[in-house]
Amino acid sequence: MLSRRTRAILVASLVLASSASAQNAFRPLPAVPDALEWSGAPRAVPSLASYMDDLERAAEAPRPTSFLEARGYLDAAGSAGLEGGGDVSHQRGGWQVIFGTELDEERLAAFSLSTEAHFYNFGGAPNLVPGASEPFNDLYRASLSGIVRTPQQLGMGWFGGFEFTLGGEDEASPRDALVAGGVGGVHYVASERLEVDVGLAMLSRLEDDPWIWPFLGLKWRASEALTFEAKGTSVEARYALDPSWSLFARAEYQLRQFRLNDNNPLPSGVFRDEEIRAGAGITHRSESGFKLDLFGGLNVWRELSTLDAVGTKVSESEADTAPFVALALQFSV
Repeated sequence: MLSRRTRAILVASLVLASSASAQNAFRPLPAVPDALEWSGAPRAVPSLASYMDDLERAAEAPRPTSFLEARGYLDAAGSAGLEGGGDVSHQRGGWQVIFGTELDEERLAAFSLSTEAHFYNFGGAPNLVPGASEPFNDLYRASLSGIVRTPQQLGMGWFGGFEFTLGGEDEASPRDALVAGGVGGVHYVASERLEVDVGLAMLSRLEDDPWIWPFLGLKWRASEALTFEAKGTSVEARYALDPSWSLFARAEYQLRQFRLNDNNPLPSGVFRDEEIRAGAGITHRSESGFKLDLFGGLNVWRELSTLDAVGTKVSESEADTAPFVALALQFSV
């Protein structure tokens, strides 16, 4: 059976970031469920590194062996000056649907479908696309991901996952906007307090070499209330105030890449947005399956870059530190 209270979403993969030292980080795959349990003692799904949302220990309340989760989110970053001139602010919003099920006594599976819209507001004279004060229209992403894994129990287990993502400007070629990724490895439960993941992950990049990187994850339950996680793209500490409320502090890296359309000032080019953000937040969970996350802080490092249709870098611009706030609502049935 599935745990009612532990239905956190986990992002399923990480891959190598390239040249610049600030870019040497991991990139997550879209979210899939973190914890399932059969009848009897709780057995959570092996955790993969890079969690975009909080995780919680397996709850005692049982639920059916299949479930559906729906999630909506909004994220806004304040205006930041760009190296070389101009400034940028950014808003995004989207939704995600996750289906999880027990395949048999030894395997669990989950699949995720998500879409999101990105709105970049440029001021001044940004140099992302030479001569263009508005370098592109609004941008969109749609992702399908899945994962199969063994249940969590003392000792070794395994996991494997995939992702397909279309990201780009309106009327961009879907074939040219496709990014694919995969991950596989082993999960080791040393004790009730310590879990470790080791594997290999890969992600293709638009007009660039793929990222390939060791997949690493660590989760340590320091006490019944306090949990620490190192998760590839993020590091988090979480403190449970009671069964419904918890506080967390988190630092995370994010990568977004988009294909531009043929009518763009940079025809069929590529836009990349990379950032490192840090902040604190609060989570509320209800027994009915409703969850609210509020997260805010600073984008401490951000870099925007563009490439032409054959992969030649056109521009690269770092952004000043800027505040952000993110809100997510989730409901499970």
